[in-house]
Amino acid sequence: MIILILTIGVTWIIEPLTFNPFIQVEIPEAKSQTKFNCDEPHLAVNSELESKANEIINAHIASKNFLGVTAGLYIENCGTYLCGAGFTNKSAKKRTNSDMLGRIASITKPMTAIAIMQLYEKGILDLDKPIQTYLKEFPKKAKGDITIRHLLKHTSGISHYSSKWDALSFTHYPSLVAALDAFKKKELEFEPGTQYMYSSYGYTVLGAIIEKVSQMSYEEYMKKNIWDKAGMSNTSLEEQQVYNNKSRLYLKVKSTYIKSPKTDLSIIYPAGGVQSTAKDLLKFGEAVLSHKLIDSTSLNMMINATDELSPAKGDDPYGFGWSVYNDSKDGIIIQHGGTQPGTSAFFAIYLDRKIVSVVLSNSFGTRQNAFNLSRDIASLALVK
Repeated sequence: MIILILTIGVTWIIEPLTFNPFIQVEIPEAKSQTKFNCDEPHLAVNSELESKANEIINAHIASKNFLGVTAGLYIENCGTYLCGAGFTNKSAKKRTNSDMLGRIASITKPMTAIAIMQLYEKGILDLDKPIQTYLKEFPKKAKGDITIRHLLKHTSGISHYSSKWDALSFTHYPSLVAALDAFKKKELEFEPGTQYMYSSYGYTVLGAIIEKVSQMSYEEYMKKNIWDKAGMSNTSLEEQQVYNNKSRLYLKVKSTYIKSPKTDLSIIYPAGGVQSTAKDLLKFGEAVLSHKLIDSTSLNMMINATDELSPAKGDDPYGFGWSVYNDSKDGIIIQHGGTQPGTSAFFAIYLDRKIVSVVLSNSFGTRQNAFNLSRDIASLALVK
């Protein structure tokens, strides 16, 4: 009986595509859609871009780099490319389409940072006042005052997850102020403004500040001032409910994809609790490029990563909610990746080239592949 129970449990987790070892299930290849009408003929966008992008994605699928993936490319004055490949539901053999809804993890952070900059533009927030000016629920710290600027740049001293296991939360918090209780009494790791430490909890604090000063819930504010303005009709917080076209959550273990536990994201909603689609994220990038959300002065403040506290490694140097990279050929690139149970994502805006690239995988453990695919697809339009 014990063996039977273990066999059922392992089978449930692994979700084999077939129980017949002599039958190999074909993984769905890339299925794309394009909408190109280029005003600038020098751009490398033509009938071959779609087929080349699909070939790149199919190569990733054939190499088992993804179980299910969506990818998108936006080129200003030209149009968009969207594609889905693989499975969004392994047991049901449901293929991924370009509208797959999934977790975007830390790509949420630049959205939250833009919300803060909107309030800054209106004169509602001062980036350099102690956060207790707006959020009395957060206690003063012996090591010094925390400012909004510190939170945006991850120099507040508020800790991040202590381990990978610490990042797995199954507790639902009814509000962001309630979520603060999980970490607000901890001592700071260092004096604010003296070091850099990436902190999702710091962005939870930013979300609570948005709620306090706007007198709206975080989701209400984001929907009205970010998502609706950008035309992002399939973007929301992930709540405990069933969503149409939502992918299952998976983990990659070597070359095998297994079911992931569904964690609760309410402790980090403003840092990584948003779900969206590749199409909506392209619209977000377009809105940033066209200054629909914040003006150029605010955007320039956000992408200023000259602070020596931001080490040049990994996703850094870091501005306000963005990793900022200055490429010798393609100019300034602002970007953010993200991983959670059930997702590995990468999002990039090529500011000087007016191009947006996004990849959403439905599996944890595929972040590097998501980064590589995003770069590979973008390169098709970056060739002069």
